[in-house]
Amino acid sequence: MMKTIDVIKKSTLILLACVIMACGSETVIATVFIPAFAATWPVVGDENYEIDLQPDEDNKGVASGVFNGAEFHQTDPDRNGNDLSGSFDGLDIEFTIVRPNGSVRYTGKMIPVSDTDHTIVRIELTSSEGDLILGF
Repeated sequence: MMKTIDVIKKSTLILLACVIMACGSETVIATVFIPAFAATWPVVGDENYEIDLQPDEDNKGVASGVFNGAEFHQTDPDRNGNDLSGSFDGLDIEFTIVRPNGSVRYTGKMIPVSDTDHTIVRIELTSSEGDLILGF
């Protein structure tokens, strides 16, 4: 009986040591991406069309949050002055524009300058209306 307890104790210690060594050799540090994207964005390919995306102060400098804004179009009254609201999580972004003839939901990705400069330079979106690219 005493030998069985000793074997169990030693086996448990060996197993614990293996787990600790395995965890230590594969330590991964995750990078949290905090995008910087507040701006009025021109729509690529339509010089009359802009989308304004503005997180409030509580949603700036964070990895995920919400924002509001509006769309502006100089020649299409159906796409001018409509409110939008959305959210972001890292580089993922989505928002819904409320138009007189129905809401449209856009989803997509934000493209930063680099892995270290999180200033967003382009936003690529899709919706039931087709693709939309925002960029300077």
